Amino acid sequence: MKHTHIKTEHNQPIKKVTYQDIYSLHDLLEQLNSWNEPLHLLTQFFSDNHRPVNKKKIIKDYHSCSKIFSAFQKDFTLTLEKMNSQIEVLRKREKI
Repeated sequence: MKHTHIKTEHNQPIKKVTYQDIYSLHDLLEQLNSWNEPLHLLTQFFSDNHRPVNKKKIIKDYHSCSKIFSAFQKDFTLTLEKMNSQIEVLRKREKI
């Protein structure tokens, strides 16, 4: 069986990418997108200049926000590592 090589506009071969590859990267993107709402809450907290001067509430809210940020930072870092790994695998794929 003869393989037909598909070329790009600049005569470059195209890498073989499966639907599963695309779906896997999409899942990681969705995971990152899931942080939009919690990060919006952090933005509101840190940009609110009209907070009442209730030190106990500020300390409690700050503690909660720091926990949210720590969870985000850990998840974001792991997700970026996964995405970089998957992209590296795709770059090394055979060309068709």
